[in-house]
Amino acid sequence: MMSAMADSPDPTHVPKRSGSVERRRIIALAERLRAARNAALALLLPTLVATTFAYGPLILVFVGLLLAGFAAVGPAIRRSSRPERPLLASMLWAQAMLVGAMAVAERYQVDALGLLILPAVAVCLLFPARTAAWFLGWTTALMVGAAFAIDGARVADAPPIVFLPVGVLLCVALPAIGVRRLEIASRDSAMLDPLTGALNRTALELRLAELTSQARHLPLQVGVVMLDLDHFKAINDDLGHAEGDRVLCGAVRRMRQELGPLTPVYRAGGEEFVIVLAGADRETAVEVAERLRARVSAAPLGERTVTVSAGAAATLLDGSAATDLVNAADGALYDAKRSGRDCVVGSSFTGKTRAVAIAPTDEPEAAADAATSDLQVLPPPAGSLDIHAEAIDAPAAAFDLDGANWLVRGEFEREHIRSSARAMAHTHHGALGMIGLALAASIPWLGWHLMVPAILPVIAYHVVERRIRVIRRPEFVLGAAWLAVQLGIFGGALIVQPGEPFMLVLFAPMMIGVAATFPSRGILVASFISAALLSIGGAFARPELVTAYPGLLGPPVLLVAGLGLMSSAAGRSTIDFSVRAVVDPLTRLLTRGALQDRLAELAQQTAFESAEVSLIAFDVDEFKQINDTHGHEAGDAVLRAVGAAVRRHLRALEWAFRLGGDEFLIVVPAGEASAARLASTLRAAVAGIEIGGRGLTGSFGVAALAAGDRFDFDALSARADAALYEAKRAGRNRVAVAPLGQAAESAPRVLPNVA
Repeated sequence: MMSAMADSPDPTHVPKRSGSVERRRIIALAERLRAARNAALALLLPTLVATTFAYGPLILVFVGLLLAGFAAVGPAIRRSSRPERPLLASMLWAQAMLVGAMAVAERYQVDALGLLILPAVAVCLLFPARTAAWFLGWTTALMVGAAFAIDGARVADAPPIVFLPVGVLLCVALPAIGVRRLEIASRDSAMLDPLTGALNRTALELRLAELTSQARHLPLQVGVVMLDLDHFKAINDDLGHAEGDRVLCGAVRRMRQELGPLTPVYRAGGEEFVIVLAGADRETAVEVAERLRARVSAAPLGERTVTVSAGAAATLLDGSAATDLVNAADGALYDAKRSGRDCVVGSSFTGKTRAVAIAPTDEPEAAADAATSDLQVLPPPAGSLDIHAEAIDAPAAAFDLDGANWLVRGEFEREHIRSSARAMAHTHHGALGMIGLALAASIPWLGWHLMVPAILPVIAYHVVERRIRVIRRPEFVLGAAWLAVQLGIFGGALIVQPGEPFMLVLFAPMMIGVAATFPSRGILVASFISAALLSIGGAFARPELVTAYPGLLGPPVLLVAGLGLMSSAAGRSTIDFSVRAVVDPLTRLLTRGALQDRLAELAQQTAFESAEVSLIAFDVDEFKQINDTHGHEAGDAVLRAVGAAVRRHLRALEWAFRLGGDEFLIVVPAGEASAARLASTLRAAVAGIEIGGRGLTGSFGVAALAAGDRFDFDALSARADAALYEAKRAGRNRVAVAPLGQAAESAPRVLPNVA
């Protein structure tokens, strides 16, 4: 079943990103940052009010212009063919308004210089490194020029008022660029099908959502081609899943050769593929579908010649959903199948109704069933559990609740902390050098005492980052190290006498790394702690200033909170796409890519602990017929119900994976007897699902690692696959167990069904 994985594309490979792909990522992340900005404005309204009183009412004019610019940029981004341009212009506008507000402030104008860091960090999170480097150079020059232009005398008396914010700017820029790279890697891994290298269903859904959003503002001509490999289930049943995997990879390779590098192929399901054609009318979509059909079937794929059925649809999207267009192509695909397969049918979809050109068919009952099909869940057989709707719609990370606490939801978020911290560690050396240079340049005015309390905590933090992989509870250890650094900065602020408000910018550098690493709850706690330490430190350092003008603490508080919210938006995006990369969105089971990640762990456990391990391979009997008769929506409902049944019966440390289509694999950390019992329970649970008036069944194959044998996943999965097909030959709806040890060449034994 899985032996073909060695020949499949490397799932860790990140493809070269085209301009359109990068543009879509910028827009998507900009939406997240916009939500973070709105949350910041709502949460920090009292701080904004206090800042206004501290710096004078004239700054309200520039604050209003700043907010008006942000309000205008949203529609401009959605209407523009180059949305990155108005987005970048909005960052420049924000900096201009901030400089204007400082210029008209009544006191301590340049103490707010650190606020210019926020737009620069947003650019580092959104744009490629070349654009980020240009914007950082511009921001540095703007900081220096604005400081001398607004209050040159004060800058001459206390140059650290410029040194420190510039140092913090360069310090946070490197981690921000690192956060962007993490988000891109996570996004790409979530959008690639690890078997074929095609884009996956997640990528298709995002593309359709983007087209629907764009069509609300600018009508778009779009064509969709939906293809299905004919009789693919027979290939799996007759030749095995490994041969089926090779056929899928070969079909995608031929489609790519025909389409060229700029038109992606989406794998929407087991053997179903979708092509989205920008600017294509119905005739063009049909012509492309015919070319793809001919190319795939031109020569045998493996041991058989494979034919293709295809449906094509096109319309001018002017407010209708792009998913309606896909549904129209899907309907045309099923017309092609009813017409005898190995052909292309075009839909007459208009964008408002689904008027499909229906070819003659000798299966009127199938057409009637397709129109009225409905998924039902029957009362379960004795000894099994019912499949409730809430189980089908369980959260994507429901499997991950073991080991949860108030800070993380489970091991998945804990692993995200480990991987992000290790990745961010590579950026922190350069960042530490930047802030170190700024502090060293400030010694003649602030003294060397400012750095002393934070030296040891910073070293400890970097040691924790380096060893994060072996720490069992990284959220608490890394959080404690982060807190120690902030307390060290707090101590330094108290030592320097007299303290100055501009020194409080030093609380900002630690925010971006922790915000991109920790879940939302941790970020809220970190932001609250940093704001509290900053406020207390400022009050103790210069009590007379803070008492007279408490709003002087506003700019550093806004900076700390803004960095936390922005980087947490990128971090949340990274976690979301990481979940999509390892959790199948349809069944809520783990993906084929997640299985690859777990194989090394399995091999290590069995090698050093002599642990028992078994595999259960199963699929849904005659699933292809369900899809062909009732449509993909009914097939998806079946898969969701099967996924729910599996999740309901799994115990701790048992892993369930959807390999593709209706193929599933379960890793059981136990021997043959336990695995066979679980397989029998799942067989009964699957038999409790009904589709279109008939019961659903599944066939199961069990293979266990013999005592003393070395763990060989390919060999073990091949034995489970052989047992699965023995169950099918025995009449389906059966569990078969592969023989152990010396009897490995014997036929698998089929277990009797138990109600």
